[in-house]
Amino acid sequence: MTRRYDVDWGAQRLTLAETGAIVDENTTVTNWLVGDSMPPVPKCIGNAAHAWWSCDDVEAAWAALRAHTTDVPAAGGLLTDGDGRLLCIHRIGFWDLPKGKLEAGEALEEAAAREVQEECGVPLPEVLSPFATTYHVYGSDEALMKVTHWYRMALPEGVQCETLIPQTEEGITEVRWASAAEVEQLEPQAFGNIARLMAAWRASR
Repeated sequence: MTRRYDVDWGAQRLTLAETGAIVDENTTVTNWLVGDSMPPVPKCIGNAAHAWWSCDDVEAAWAALRAHTTDVPAAGGLLTDGDGRLLCIHRIGFWDLPKGKLEAGEALEEAAAREVQEECGVPLPEVLSPFATTYHVYGSDEALMKVTHWYRMALPEGVQCETLIPQTEEGITEVRWASAAEVEQLEPQAFGNIARLMAAWRASR
Protein backbone atom coordinates (compact mmCIF):
# COMPACT_ATOMS: atom_id res chain seq x y z
CA MET A 1 0.00 0.00 0.00
CA THR A 2 1.29 3.44 -0.91
CA ARG A 3 2.48 5.38 2.12
CA ARG A 4 0.91 8.78 2.64
CA TYR A 5 0.13 11.33 5.33
CA ASP A 6 -2.87 13.64 5.37
CA VAL A 7 -2.84 16.84 7.43
CA ASP A 8 -5.85 19.10 7.84
CA TRP A 9 -5.55 22.87 8.27
CA GLY A 10 -8.99 24.32 8.83
CA ALA A 11 -11.05 23.27 5.81
CA GLN A 12 -7.90 22.72 3.71
CA ARG A 13 -5.84 19.59 3.36
CA LEU A 14 -2.26 18.58 2.65
CA THR A 15 -1.23 15.12 1.45
CA LEU A 16 2.34 13.84 1.42
CA ALA A 17 2.63 10.68 -0.69
CA GLU A 18 5.23 8.54 -2.38
CA THR A 19 6.20 9.49 -5.90
CA GLY A 20 3.98 7.63 -8.34
CA ALA A 21 0.93 7.58 -6.10
CA ILE A 22 -2.44 8.16 -7.69
CA VAL A 23 -3.25 11.83 -7.20
CA ASP A 24 -6.78 12.86 -6.33
CA GLU A 25 -8.50 15.07 -8.90
CA ASN A 26 -8.61 18.83 -8.41
CA THR A 27 -5.40 18.99 -6.35
CA THR A 28 -2.25 21.01 -6.83
CA VAL A 29 0.92 18.92 -6.95
CA THR A 30 4.44 19.80 -5.78
CA ASN A 31 7.39 17.44 -6.25
CA TRP A 32 9.77 17.11 -3.27
CA LEU A 33 13.25 15.60 -3.26
CA VAL A 34 15.40 14.78 -0.23
CA GLY A 35 17.45 17.87 0.58
CA ASP A 36 14.78 20.31 -0.59
CA SER A 37 13.39 22.70 1.98
CA MET A 38 9.99 21.81 3.43
CA PRO A 39 7.86 24.80 4.45
CA PRO A 40 5.28 24.65 7.25
CA VAL A 41 1.82 23.25 6.51
CA PRO A 42 0.07 26.57 5.69
CA LYS A 43 2.73 27.45 3.11
CA CYS A 44 2.63 23.92 1.66
CA ILE A 45 -1.12 24.32 1.09
CA GLY A 46 -1.31 27.96 0.05
CA ASN A 47 -4.75 28.74 -1.34
CA ALA A 48 -5.47 25.19 -2.49
CA ALA A 49 -8.37 23.22 -1.08
CA HIS A 50 -6.16 20.11 -1.30
CA ALA A 51 -2.42 20.36 -1.91
CA TRP A 52 -0.54 17.19 -2.84
CA TRP A 53 3.20 16.80 -2.37
CA SER A 54 4.77 13.92 -4.30
CA CYS A 55 7.88 12.79 -2.36
CA ASP A 56 10.72 10.48 -3.31
CA ASP A 57 11.11 9.74 0.42
CA VAL A 58 7.80 10.32 2.17
CA GLU A 59 9.18 9.58 5.65
CA ALA A 60 11.93 12.17 5.24
CA ALA A 61 9.36 14.68 3.96
CA TRP A 62 7.09 13.93 6.91
CA ALA A 63 9.94 14.46 9.38
CA ALA A 64 10.86 17.76 7.70
CA LEU A 65 7.25 18.93 7.84
CA ARG A 66 6.85 18.08 11.51
CA ALA A 67 10.00 20.00 12.40
CA HIS A 68 7.80 23.11 12.15
CA THR A 69 5.26 21.94 14.74
CA THR A 70 4.89 20.67 18.29
CA ASP A 71 2.77 17.54 18.78
CA VAL A 72 -0.38 17.67 20.90
CA PRO A 73 -1.37 14.03 21.60
CA ALA A 74 -5.06 13.14 21.65
CA ALA A 75 -7.21 10.02 21.41
CA GLY A 76 -10.73 9.15 20.35
CA GLY A 77 -13.06 6.29 19.72
CA LEU A 78 -15.25 4.72 17.06
CA LEU A 79 -17.77 3.06 19.36
CA THR A 80 -20.37 0.74 17.89
CA ASP A 81 -23.35 -0.79 19.63
CA GLY A 82 -24.87 -4.27 19.30
CA ASP A 83 -26.74 -3.18 16.17
CA GLY A 84 -23.56 -2.02 14.47
CA ARG A 85 -24.36 1.68 14.80
CA LEU A 86 -21.62 4.28 15.27
CA LEU A 87 -21.69 6.77 18.14
CA CYS A 88 -21.54 10.32 16.69
CA ILE A 89 -21.60 13.75 18.28
CA HIS A 90 -22.62 17.21 17.06
CA ARG A 91 -20.21 19.92 18.16
CA ILE A 92 -19.92 23.61 17.17
CA GLY A 93 -22.08 23.09 14.10
CA PHE A 94 -20.38 19.96 12.75
CA TRP A 95 -20.81 16.22 13.11
CA ASP A 96 -17.85 14.72 14.89
CA LEU A 97 -16.57 11.69 16.79
CA PRO A 98 -15.69 11.74 20.52
CA LYS A 99 -12.05 12.55 21.21
CA GLY A 100 -9.82 14.70 23.40
CA LYS A 101 -6.34 15.48 24.65
CA LEU A 102 -4.44 13.18 26.98
CA GLU A 103 -4.27 13.97 30.65
CA ALA A 104 -0.97 13.77 32.56
CA GLY A 105 0.28 10.19 32.83
CA GLU A 106 -2.58 8.79 30.77
CA ALA A 107 -2.14 6.09 28.13
CA LEU A 108 -3.70 6.58 24.69
CA GLU A 109 -6.25 3.80 25.15
CA GLU A 110 -7.26 5.14 28.56
CA ALA A 111 -7.72 8.66 27.19
CA ALA A 112 -9.78 7.41 24.25
CA ALA A 113 -12.19 5.45 26.46
CA ARG A 114 -12.46 8.29 29.00
CA GLU A 115 -13.25 10.88 26.33
CA VAL A 116 -16.00 8.72 24.83
CA GLN A 117 -17.53 8.20 28.27
CA GLU A 118 -17.32 11.87 29.25
CA GLU A 119 -18.50 13.38 25.97
CA CYS A 120 -21.38 10.98 25.38
CA GLY A 121 -22.56 9.80 28.81
CA VAL A 122 -22.03 6.11 28.04
CA PRO A 123 -20.49 3.42 30.28
CA LEU A 124 -16.71 3.20 29.96
CA PRO A 125 -16.26 1.38 26.63
CA GLU A 126 -13.94 -1.51 25.86
CA VAL A 127 -11.03 -0.59 23.59
CA LEU A 128 -10.66 -3.23 20.88
CA SER A 129 -7.91 -2.20 18.45
CA PRO A 130 -6.21 0.80 16.82
CA PHE A 131 -8.10 2.17 13.83
CA ALA A 132 -6.32 5.25 12.43
CA THR A 133 -4.32 8.36 13.26
CA THR A 134 -5.33 11.84 12.12
CA TYR A 135 -3.35 15.08 12.06
CA HIS A 136 -4.35 18.70 12.00
CA VAL A 137 -2.46 21.94 12.46
CA TYR A 138 -3.83 24.80 14.55
CA GLY A 139 -2.87 27.52 17.02
CA SER A 140 -2.23 31.24 16.77
CA ASP A 141 0.99 30.66 14.82
CA GLU A 142 -0.14 27.37 13.22
CA ALA A 143 2.65 25.57 15.07
CA LEU A 144 0.63 22.92 16.93
CA MET A 145 0.01 19.49 15.39
CA LYS A 146 -2.87 17.64 17.04
CA VAL A 147 -2.12 13.94 16.60
CA THR A 148 -5.28 11.95 17.36
CA HIS A 149 -5.07 8.19 17.78
CA TRP A 150 -8.39 6.48 17.05
CA TYR A 151 -9.55 3.11 18.38
CA ARG A 152 -12.36 0.71 17.63
CA MET A 153 -14.52 0.28 20.71
CA ALA A 154 -17.48 -1.71 21.99
CA LEU A 155 -19.86 -1.40 24.91
CA PRO A 156 -19.22 -3.73 27.85
CA GLU A 157 -20.77 -7.16 27.29
CA GLY A 158 -24.50 -7.19 27.95
CA VAL A 159 -24.79 -3.39 28.16
CA GLN A 160 -27.33 -1.49 26.08
CA CYS A 161 -27.11 2.29 25.99
CA GLU A 162 -29.93 4.25 24.43
CA THR A 163 -29.74 7.14 26.91
CA LEU A 164 -26.96 9.46 25.77
CA ILE A 165 -25.87 12.64 27.55
CA PRO A 166 -23.93 15.25 25.56
CA GLN A 167 -21.12 17.03 27.39
CA THR A 168 -22.48 20.52 26.78
CA GLU A 169 -19.53 22.26 28.46
CA GLU A 170 -17.42 20.93 25.58
CA GLY A 171 -19.81 22.41 23.01
CA ILE A 172 -21.55 19.10 22.27
CA THR A 173 -25.24 19.60 21.58
CA GLU A 174 -26.27 16.12 20.39
CA VAL A 175 -25.13 12.51 20.68
CA ARG A 176 -26.64 9.79 18.54
CA TRP A 177 -26.20 6.25 17.28
CA ALA A 178 -26.05 6.25 13.48
CA SER A 179 -26.32 3.36 11.03
CA ALA A 180 -23.83 3.12 8.16
CA ALA A 181 -26.34 4.76 5.82
CA GLU A 182 -26.95 7.56 8.30
CA VAL A 183 -23.21 8.08 8.85
CA GLU A 184 -22.79 8.55 5.10
CA GLN A 185 -25.39 11.32 5.24
CA LEU A 186 -23.53 13.00 8.11
CA GLU A 187 -20.14 13.03 6.40
CA PRO A 188 -20.71 16.21 4.32
CA GLN A 189 -21.47 18.00 7.60
CA ALA A 190 -18.20 16.91 9.26
CA PHE A 191 -14.66 18.29 9.08
CA GLY A 192 -12.48 16.65 6.44
CA ASN A 193 -10.50 14.31 8.67
CA ILE A 194 -13.63 13.19 10.52
CA ALA A 195 -15.53 12.64 7.28
CA ARG A 196 -12.69 10.46 6.01
CA LEU A 197 -12.71 8.50 9.28
CA MET A 198 -16.44 7.93 8.98
CA ALA A 199 -16.04 6.74 5.39
CA ALA A 200 -13.20 4.41 6.42
CA TRP A 201 -15.38 3.00 9.21
CA ARG A 202 -18.18 2.28 6.73
CA ALA A 203 -15.75 0.61 4.33
CA SER A 204 -14.31 -1.59 7.09
CA ARG A 205 -17.60 -3.02 8.35
